[in-house]
Amino acid sequence: MSRRLTIALSEPRKVADLLTAVCADIDDAAYAFLASRDGLVIAASGAADEASESEVALRGSALASAAIGIGDHFAVLSSHGRLQSTLFESERGCVGIYPMSSTVLLVVGTAQAVNLGRLSAAAKKIISALQEPNG
Repeated sequence: MSRRLTIALSEPRKVADLLTAVCADIDDAAYAFLASRDGLVIAASGAADEASESEVALRGSALASAAIGIGDHFAVLSSHGRLQSTLFESERGCVGIYPMSSTVLLVVGTAQAVNLGRLSAAAKKIISALQEPNG
């Protein structure tokens, strides 16, 4: 049985508000945004006047699209099945890219002290909130 994700893409402000609230509740998530597979921002956490998060979403959406495309190719090449995520760990935090559907990506970024395991746990909470925003 496949579980379908329904996001009201026609109401990006509501999705952005949900992402902002969820990131505020999850200590390990510094920001999150939804992007299309072709690199466009759908909705981003943070207030509309927060330039740094908007800039991350604008630039990051294109990079996320490219990274997930490369990840897809590696998964196919190595016969490991469908790609679940693409993760990056740096000295000041982590970023994870999660395919939500064939056209939508979730990007989650962390603060400096967060490792890949904690990023994955935070992302699962965000995905759960997106799948059942009222529950």
